Amino acid sequence: MTDTSFPSSRPTKAIYQYEEGLRNHIARVVAIQPFSALSDAERGLFKTGSENTYAVETNETIFYAQGGGQPFDTGYIETANHEDKRFKFIVEAVRNASEGRILHFGHFEDPTTIINLTVGDIIEQHIDSARRDLNSRIHTAGHLIALSIRHLAQQEPDLTVTELKAQHYPETSFVEFQGSIDGKFKEAIQSQSTQYVKDALSVKLAWYLPNELASHAVITAEGMPIVAGADGKVRVVDIVGAGAYPCGGTHVPDTSRVGEIVVKGIKRQKGNSKVSYAVLDAKGGL
Repeated sequence: MTDTSFPSSRPTKAIYQYEEGLRNHIARVVAIQPFSALSDAERGLFKTGSENTYAVETNETIFYAQGGGQPFDTGYIETANHEDKRFKFIVEAVRNASEGRILHFGHFEDPTTIINLTVGDIIEQHIDSARRDLNSRIHTAGHLIALSIRHLAQQEPDLTVTELKAQHYPETSFVEFQGSIDGKFKEAIQSQSTQYVKDALSVKLAWYLPNELASHAVITAEGMPIVAGADGKVRVVDIVGAGAYPCGGTHVPDTSRVGEIVVKGIKRQKGNSKVSYAVLDAKGGL
């Protein structure tokens, strides 16, 4: 069981970095601030904030904070140590702030209950499972597309590419490479990514020091930020048998959970190539 003792200092422990399967979690409140009391920089993290908006910090969180091309989690936080009534805080956005803090932006289901939530209270976090599952599928699919392009480059001597960036949002998912990827390769990328899904490859997490990445065959490139945690180690997502990337996002346990991937198109501009993709829902729709 995770220690939920009241923290003497920040930052927030991002539980989702270690236990991606959790959908509910017990934590403690560290701070509650009305939106108007936040700094300009913090208010800028949630541009739709209003007089009913608050920012709640907890010592730990399973809510994914937007970053790495992946959207934030939503859901709700519920008080766990009030016997008569459990008060809900609706989480609308989750963002990284200074000093490693993670802010949960949202509003109280009943605005009058703010006085009943105090620092040190035990709370239960509940994330929107369907949203997390979709975002995880899309993010893993992005890795599979990139790895498929790398696989293709090994077979095509004239294809020289390097990862630049990626976005894993529903409807606007893509991976971008430096170098020209001809449209004729679309079917090959589609075929390889489909095969990776069929192979049900395990998706595992590992943590390495930056100077250990190369020895563990972790793929790095100029356009990919290498972000180390407080312990100096880099989180790596390894799709076993396909390849590993430094990554802070959430993923599915194995590639079969991604479902069907559709390579939508290849766009080339100024020496770079953007490969857009989508994952299908259970009914075969985008």
